[in-house]
Amino acid sequence: MPRQKTSLNPRKKPVQARSTHTVEAIFEACIQVLLNGGAERLTTTRVAERAGVSVGTLYQYYGDKRSLLAAVLERHLLQVVEAVEATAGASCNQPVHVMVEALVKAFFAAKMTRPDISKALYAVAAELDGQDLVQRLMQRSQLAIVKLLASASDARFDDPITASFVVTTALVGPVQALLAVDAPVEFQERVRQQLVLAAVSYLRTIANGV
Repeated sequence: MPRQKTSLNPRKKPVQARSTHTVEAIFEACIQVLLNGGAERLTTTRVAERAGVSVGTLYQYYGDKRSLLAAVLERHLLQVVEAVEATAGASCNQPVHVMVEALVKAFFAAKMTRPDISKALYAVAAELDGQDLVQRLMQRSQLAIVKLLASASDARFDDPITASFVVTTALVGPVQALLAVDAPVEFQERVRQQLVLAAVSYLRTIANGV
């Protein structure tokens, strides 16, 4: 039988400081249960016990396991997107190599500071069929990069949308591969440096001079 679709939206959002603290505890507990047993063994009961709240309290915010996982995944992806957006905003009007160095560094930091969490949540995205969420937030990243490229002090791009797409996807693939093989930090850094060189070379190749 096909899986019945359920709403992935939270039942209510935290407003007061106490509610925010409760949701943070639930999110952290969800991550810890994921890391210990994967999405298959995660239950709302286990998460509530780990968070130190009742199952009823958890259900005030998330109606089931899928909506809880969706909220945790969305928060993680938003943190990555917001890191890209903040870096893009701070790096405007710089030369291409400065922009790319900052952008790649920010993306790696967002994904690789806690590689265990990133790896666990890639599996969650597949479990939830969360491609719509991933694509929507990826579009936000690409928009920030389009604006960044348009401000470059040493280049002009006839098609910044395509350039942004190429740069973004060129970062995502290697990071997923690094997570999959649990690459050591030293190797991650070498890959990061090589990606900077590749992205700068690509952008300089397609750019018009100023």
